[in-house]
Amino acid sequence: MCLFGRLIRDFIPIHPGKYQNHKTWQETLASHEEALHNQHMRDAERLSANIRIIPPLTIGDWIRIQNLKGPHFTKWDKTGIVRQFHQYVVRVDGSGRLTLRNRKFLRKSLPVITRAPLTMALKQEVSMLTQVTKSPHGQIQTPTRPPQPDDQNLTKPSPWKSPCRSRTFP
Repeated sequence: MCLFGRLIRDFIPIHPGKYQNHKTWQETLASHEEALHNQHMRDAERLSANIRIIPPLTIGDWIRIQNLKGPHFTKWDKTGIVRQFHQYVVRVDGSGRLTLRNRKFLRKSLPVITRAPLTMALKQEVSMLTQVTKSPHGQIQTPTRPPQPDDQNLTKPSPWKSPCRSRTFP
């Protein structure tokens, strides 16, 4: 502080901008930086040889999310919709929770559409429609309906009884 009349930030007591490194130090620094650059480029080529480029997702894409916790952490068991790009904020189906995931833990998928189960009568109607055949004379023959079980002939199943002896309680 006595030399320049102000606080000095480094250990070299010289005015900023006036200090010049010796030529050997400048050459050593340049060769060291070049060696590090070459090493970095070799590492980049080696590491990029086996990578898979994943296309980016857009906002609103349906995705599957890899489960990162528990015994089954490699399962893709959750689904959701992308809400934010880059850090990938995802709204999970069912709970509605917002989660953050990296791109490698997300997989684009089709939306899940649930259908109502077909009843037995509807399945029979569909199978009858698909069994339409042509006769040798060129006329279309439709199969007759399969015989329906009579409600009177049905017997109710007996209640299940335990093979062990039964106890009676007072």
